[in-house]
Amino acid sequence: MTNRHGYRGYVTNRSFGGLQMPVPVQALVMRDYCQRNGLTYKLHINENIFPHSYIVLEGLPDELNMYEGILATSMFMMPARAERRRRIYERILEAEGSLHFVLEDLVIRTEADIEPVEEILMVTQLLGESPSPDQAGAAA
Repeated sequence: MTNRHGYRGYVTNRSFGGLQMPVPVQALVMRDYCQRNGLTYKLHINENIFPHSYIVLEGLPDELNMYEGILATSMFMMPARAERRRRIYERILEAEGSLHFVLEDLVIRTEADIEPVEEILMVTQLLGESPSPDQAGAAA
């Protein structure tokens, strides 16, 4: 595994987690994260802008023969469907890599690291589907 070096960045032009962050800002955030954590940042790759397209993200585990892991700006960049996310996590772990969510400062290195990330994503998704206090009052 000594031929693997650095962490490949993953960015998107789409909004995620209620944010719209320009790609150059995402790259700066990743560089800072790597500097603070003693990691080597490798050039990022940009996801397609099409809604629900994760072709680039789903291809990144194939590059883990060259890189130690993947950096994503945020966990909220992940696919909405849990089974699709889990396939990505599993492929990264099978390749003995790691997935870093930079804004949340969370890392998936082992199977046990997946559950806290999934809990946050599921709760956030449920909150987004629940009625707001104004809507709940109108329905009563």
